[in-house]
Amino acid sequence: MATMARERRAPLAAALLAVALLLGLCRGDVVQFIFGDSLSDVGNNNYLTKSLARAATPWYGIDFGRGMPNGRFCNGRTVADIVGDKMGLPRPPAFLDPSLDADTIFKNGVNYASGGGGILNETSSLFIQRFSLYKQIELFQGTQAFMREKMGAAAADKFFGEGYYVVAMGANDFINNYLLPVYSDSWTYSGDTFVKYMVDTLEAQLRLLHALGARRLTFFGLGPMGCIPLQRYLTSSGGCQESTNKLARGFNARAAALMARLSSSLPNATFRFGDAYDYFQDIIDRPYMHGFNNSRAPCCTLGRIRPTLTCTPLSTLCKDRSQYVFWDEYHPTDRANELIALETLRKLNITVVANATSS
Repeated sequence: MATMARERRAPLAAALLAVALLLGLCRGDVVQFIFGDSLSDVGNNNYLTKSLARAATPWYGIDFGRGMPNGRFCNGRTVADIVGDKMGLPRPPAFLDPSLDADTIFKNGVNYASGGGGILNETSSLFIQRFSLYKQIELFQGTQAFMREKMGAAAADKFFGEGYYVVAMGANDFINNYLLPVYSDSWTYSGDTFVKYMVDTLEAQLRLLHALGARRLTFFGLGPMGCIPLQRYLTSSGGCQESTNKLARGFNARAAALMARLSSSLPNATFRFGDAYDYFQDIIDRPYMHGFNNSRAPCCTLGRIRPTLTCTPLSTLCKDRSQYVFWDEYHPTDRANELIALETLRKLNITVVANATSS
């Protein structure tokens, strides 16, 4: 009898969820689906127990919520967090969060971003476990099938068609692939041909997302990768690696052209390129003009030992985290992320919601 009762309740629950969905969309309620790397990861890699790219220990997350590690590779918020907050959108939880269910997906969306992830499947293989962009899209397809089962195909298709999509990837394909001689891509391609390989792969991935229902999508371009503390440390002068920055600029130019082409050619597509490269470079070049006093070294370090590739419980922190551009050897601080997010929104001409979340 109990089994029969549950079976009778299941269609009713699906119908109620579908009605709630349609009412929500009529009010303009939409959610985000985020694809990316450690700059957008909100906890997926913490559930990949064999991954060497995890933000599961102090002092990650010290300025977020209760100050405990939460999977973000930062002391606070990511750029994607802040952009969504300023647009008045809910923050999507990590795909691997055990509490993720249909109701949570309906109300908040999903974040598939994974530290070490790249546009190319071979990127960051030394990290053992990570989700490439193709893998993240595969997981998204699973989410779609799950939601169709819960609410029906028509309602689910409307839900996914109304969502905002963010793709923020590419840095690892250089830092943890092309620029490391242990990867075959580093000797198979020149800089230009590797960038073309990346963008051609990205085009196939974005076309796939469009075929799966993505209509409003923003691709976040790369920042000055040659100026992250790790890249500076590898130079004799301590300056930015211009050759690495040139790769980032070349990729951005091709990616921006791709987004414009897809937006004009794919049905009902609004695909946009989020660019803050020049602004981020100015923060690095003139930190004092933006309220920082250090744009060269990471805030979280292990004394004089450099490079320390991750922030650990044994690390020491800078006295004022708001004065540092970089949190660790790779990732910006919360305050730098906020400035980058605001510049990205400005260039996209997106109005900031007055009561947006700020922490």
